[in-house]
Amino acid sequence: MKKLHLLFIFLFTVCSSFMSCRDNAEGTNDEVLEEDYATEEEVFDEEVAMNGFGDYDLDDDGLWDSDEFGEAYDEDWDTWDVDNDNYLDDNEFYSTYYGWIDADDDNLIDENEWNEGYTSIYGDYGAMEDFGEYDLDNDGFLDNDEWYEGWGDSEWFNDYDLNDDELVDNDEWDDGLFGLWDEDNDEFWDENEYDTYNAYYETY
Repeated sequence: MKKLHLLFIFLFTVCSSFMSCRDNAEGTNDEVLEEDYATEEEVFDEEVAMNGFGDYDLDDDGLWDSDEFGEAYDEDWDTWDVDNDNYLDDNEFYSTYYGWIDADDDNLIDENEWNEGYTSIYGDYGAMEDFGEYDLDNDGFLDNDEWYEGWGDSEWFNDYDLNDDELVDNDEWDDGLFGLWDEDNDEFWDENEYDTYNAYYETY
């Protein structure tokens, strides 16, 4: 009986030591994980800073002008100018915006995408606010043809076509986009305006 009691004490001591070692190891791992996470977060923040507002503020004055905006966004011009003639006709113009509003890239715009776009991009131009007025076949979606049909008589394209030649060139496109997000109309973007623009395209 005495031997059994001693054996029990021995096993309890071994188990207690094992549990203590395991807890210490877990604590060490937690510290390492927390440290690694902080390091990754710092790296992420540095990447955001490198590719954020300051990366395109070429003269470091804390503002973007339209030239700096053009430097940042002209790289996408070829994707908008489908026929590579250095101009957007009204079809290319509206197709570009259609692609932006079509957040899930399924070549259809549903009512949620419509509502988000209306409050963020094209609300000033909408002669009709009701999604159903554009949804000509009443299937709950807008295809590209319905989109073009709905916007064809608006002033949206004309406001970009500054010289009234029924085409939008690269400079007109840059000026139009820049003005869209220049909320205080001072012909500059500050960091708050940039954050508004960037947040929209990151979340939608």
